[in-house]
Amino acid sequence: MTAVASPPLLTRPRRFDNAAQWLHALGDVPLERIIFDPLPGTATEADLLRFVEGGDKLCELIDGTLVEKPVGYLEAIIAFNLGTDINNYVRPRNLGVVSGADSTLRMASSGRVRLPNVAFISRDRMPKTLEPIPTIAPDLAVEVLSPSNTHAEMAQKLREYFQSGTRLVWFIDPPTRTVAVYHGAGEPTRVLAEGAMLDGEQVLPGFALPVAELFRNLPPGG
Repeated sequence: MTAVASPPLLTRPRRFDNAAQWLHALGDVPLERIIFDPLPGTATEADLLRFVEGGDKLCELIDGTLVEKPVGYLEAIIAFNLGTDINNYVRPRNLGVVSGADSTLRMASSGRVRLPNVAFISRDRMPKTLEPIPTIAPDLAVEVLSPSNTHAEMAQKLREYFQSGTRLVWFIDPPTRTVAVYHGAGEPTRVLAEGAMLDGEQVLPGFALPVAELFRNLPPGG
């Protein structure tokens, strides 16, 4: 089992008056995504790593509860397309590192562990030593939305990302083939359709990609 260093600050399990309050604190996610072994409120980062490293399923750790991160074949293709393009831009320029959907990142603002579908961390922000779950927010966080993602859940992620140091977030919506661009929690700065160009802005200066490229080579109906 991989050793996990204790984070500098962990949120204590919250107490609730009823199940509705508890579910709302998790982002009103569907009940089938809440893992009951270990029991909600008792899960640890070691439990999270056992799931992720074992390849059973991707999970995020929210106040002692493991919540499955829904990633299907379609979402995986889109994330891989984008991650490949970003890495092809970042790597020869030695700008930093790009990681995929099993990136276990502890948010300094909440102590929660999030797994963005694609994450870019600039070279000057990379930790000097890497732990299995580092306390760092990506400069760019990308989430590919799945049907079971809720508005409350994604709003929570936005707050945690930006309060922890993220500078740019992209939410990719496969059904509408659009990308919502965020510079802070709340409403997106803009929503880009397939004919638009995705811009790395100050986070990835010079990086540009047609939105349509995110959906290339998708299977029928994707």
